[in-house]
Amino acid sequence: MTIDGKAAPLGNYPAVKIFGNLIFVSGISARLPDNRVAGVEQIGGQIKGDAAIQTQVILDKLDALLQEHGSCLEECLDVTAFLTDMDDFPAFNRVYAEHFRIETGPARTTLAVKALPKPGMVVELKVVAARP
Repeated sequence: MTIDGKAAPLGNYPAVKIFGNLIFVSGISARLPDNRVAGVEQIGGQIKGDAAIQTQVILDKLDALLQEHGSCLEECLDVTAFLTDMDDFPAFNRVYAEHFRIETGPARTTLAVKALPKPGMVVELKVVAARP
């Protein structure tokens, strides 16, 4: 199911919640409007997710979402990153660093989780941003 050409949330929650000048973005993944997950391939009987591809898709989606609400990536204040495998951390971190600088980027916490909602989904971000 899609909302305005975007993948609908998998549960009963909004994709974005605005409070004052803060934008709270619910977990954002590389799930596409057709419910597939970008960067996923099946190799033999194994489903494998590419953390670099998924991180890029997520950050592109996040930037578009923030711009819809009068903000942008530069206004991100706090990011919580969820990875299903910490071996993916270097690929995730490399793509992340292309979008955020250490001096001006958001605070960040990265956690390993057992699984994410869709097979092959290996990265999810939860974000708080300002709306100037």
